[in-house]
Amino acid sequence: MRRTKKIHINHHYEFELDLAPLLAVMVKLVPVLLVSSAFVQLATIETQLPQVVQQAIEKQDKDEKATKITLEVKDKEGVKIVIVKNGKQNIEVVPKKSDGTFDYVNLHLRLREVKKQNPEVFKVDLSPDGNVSYNDIVHVMDEARRSRDNNVKFPLFDKTKNQEVQTDYMFPEITFANTMEG
Repeated sequence: MRRTKKIHINHHYEFELDLAPLLAVMVKLVPVLLVSSAFVQLATIETQLPQVVQQAIEKQDKDEKATKITLEVKDKEGVKIVIVKNGKQNIEVVPKKSDGTFDYVNLHLRLREVKKQNPEVFKVDLSPDGNVSYNDIVHVMDEARRSRDNNVKFPLFDKTKNQEVQTDYMFPEITFANTMEG
């Protein structure tokens, strides 16, 4: 009979990790990212607000008990206007039209009524669903920003002049409330 030869396996084998390919990719990737970042620009809408409106926005930011208005843009239902005033919540819905598009005219009219009821508020939070198109979000922002009718003005007390002034701005300060959602 023949004897079988036992195979000896070394389980303590050491190997070197070759990082050269990874470093080569990084060396090529970093300059590409730096060069491409020069072409990326963040677009913001810079508007010159009247000083009295800007002061009202700053006052609203500081006051924790101030009225909060949120526009929830839902793809199926339409736009929900959520008003939290003195701890009480009021929800109104501007439904979509029968053809499935947002009803911007009724939204604007409803926002004008909300502004007349809350003349001290110049800031709203916008909370769109993930499947609402960018174009619809921009239209909702445009409807909330200022009154389309030049005859409709909103009263505001100017402390520097110690008199009441009129403005056509409804909600010029719009912030996204759900930026951390997926």
